[in-house]
Parts: sequence; structure tokens; C-alpha cells
Amino acid sequence: MKGYKFTSLFFVFLMLLTTPVFAASNGESGQAFDNKVVKRVNEDNIYQHISYLSEVIGPRGAGTEGELATVDYLVDELESYGYKDVNVYEFTFPSGGNEVTAYNVEAVKEPMKNHDNGQQIIVGAHHDTVPWGPGANDDASGTGALLELARVFANTPTDTTIKFVAFGAEEYGLWGSRRYAEAMTEDEVERTVAMFQLDMVGSVDAGDLVMFTADGEKNTVTDLGAAAGSRVSELVPYSELGRSDHVPFHNLGIPAALFIHTPLEPWYHTEDDIIDYISKEKLKDVADIVGAAIYQVARKDTPALERSQVAPVPVDYYYEEPIL
Repeated sequence: MKGYKFTSLFFVFLMLLTTPVFAASNGESGQAFDNKVVKRVNEDNIYQHISYLSEVIGPRGAGTEGELATVDYLVDELESYGYKDVNVYEFTFPSGGNEVTAYNVEAVKEPMKNHDNGQQIIVGAHHDTVPWGPGANDDASGTGALLELARVFANTPTDTTIKFVAFGAEEYGLWGSRRYAEAMTEDEVERTVAMFQLDMVGSVDAGDLVMFTADGEKNTVTDLGAAAGSRVSELVPYSELGRSDHVPFHNLGIPAALFIHTPLEPWYHTEDDIIDYISKEKLKDVADIVGAAIYQVARKDTPALERSQVAPVPVDYYYEEPIL
């Protein structure tokens, strides 16, 4: 990189660090660029995805016909948004003395030509369920939000690669995300600056939104999420928890966080995890926050984000003891 380019990016980064963060009293974004994502997120779209996944398909256990139907649905939706790189990755994992076949589905949002900063962000959710439940909140809600963010970003100019990944076999031991992380090359790991995991983001009976990291420490993702929450919704605390698909990426040294409402709803992992208990307001809120956080660093007029750096906009947010 030539000296004058580095200097220019350095000063832009300094300007971003000193930009004040605020949440407008009417709930609208305090930053105009957020509206390029927030105003396009449609909670009805997310709700329709949840309806199809939980009511039309139903239980989506790994290795079942329900999972195959889910994979077909994901591919069809992602391709309808214009994604040319929609990849289905088959993997196996041991269960009950057998090898079970399951699938990850990935859509790749390429950066603009001549605006590629060489970095990438992963946005994840898990599409499988426990064998006995329709999984409206766990995790059709996260998968629906993932699809809606993929739609919004499909034609949004970015200088960062964004990979939208629906993982299989999360309920069986995070196998989909583990296999996906295992397959990443050293270069891919180095270029991945953030991993956002959406899991159980829509239950009307659950508590407030919390960002969980595997080690209970702040990182780039929680910094971005807190800053985005301050701009488009409200401040989001962080806490410590594993048990979801952010963990394999944390283990690779990639900043990762789980976005989830806690305490969990009483319908968790039961046959009553149905669409009747889904809140459109919560779906919209989480999609807005995560979408704004991603766009903060992926939009083409921002400098590259180093993994060792904090979020471009500093905000004072707090640790909350986990309540599940």
C-alpha cells in the first residue's frame, strides 16, 4: 500500500473514532448511513420465512427430509435475491453410532470491483431443530433474519465480502459450524474480521437482547453491536456463553458473538416453539442492529477494520450476568 493511501485511511479512521453515538428520541437512526439498511429491513419477510420453515416444513432435524426441504428453500430464496455464489456444503457427523449427513448453505456477497479491502464478515444462523419441535424461534427466527439481511445486502455497495451461512446440525453439537470453521484456510481466517450469530431472536416470551461471547470479553462484534444498538435501537449489553455457532470461530481467533434474547422463553426445545409466540417487533429490532453493525464496516466509504481494533464508533456498554 502506498504511503498516501495509508495516511488517508488513517485520518478517516480517526474521524470515525471521534464520531459521537446517539439514539434519536423517536427511535430513528442517529446516523444517516444506517437507514440504507434499517429502512429496507422488512419484518414481514422474516415472519414469512419463519412461517414456512416452522409450519410448512416443521421439524428440521439433521439428516431428515425436513432438513433437505429446508436446504432447497434456502437455496431458492438466496438465488432469488440475485446471489450467484450459493454453495451447499455436505458434511457428516457421528450420532448414535451412525454417520449422519447434514448441510451448510452459504451465499457470498462480493465487494464492489476496485473497492475490495480484502476482508470478510460471516453472518450465521442454524437452520436445524431438535427432532420433536417446529423450531419457530429456535432457530427459524435467526434463519429468517439471516435471509432478510442477505436480501438487503444483495445489492448494497460494500468493500467487504459478506458470507451469509445457515448451519446444519447445531442442535447435535455445533457440527455445521465446526465443519465450516475446520474447512477455512489460514488466509480466510486471517481475513475474517467478524462473525455475527443469530439464534432465537424473535420470541415474545423471552427477555432482552444480549450479545454473548465465548470468553465473556468484549470484541469487535460486540463493539459494533453496541454502537449500532445505540444508534438504531438501544444499548445492548454483553455476557458470556458458548452453546451456539459462534464458538468454533472464536476458537480460531475470529471475533464472534451470539445475538439472543435472555432469559429464554418457556417454550425452548419443546413442541410449543411455534409461530404464535413470535414477535415481529423483536425480529425487526435484532435485524436492524445486526444489519447496521455490519454496514458500519462493510460500506464502501469506510476504511478496512483490523481485528485488533475496536469498533469505529466507541460506546460505553456493560457486562450482564447470563440468565438462561
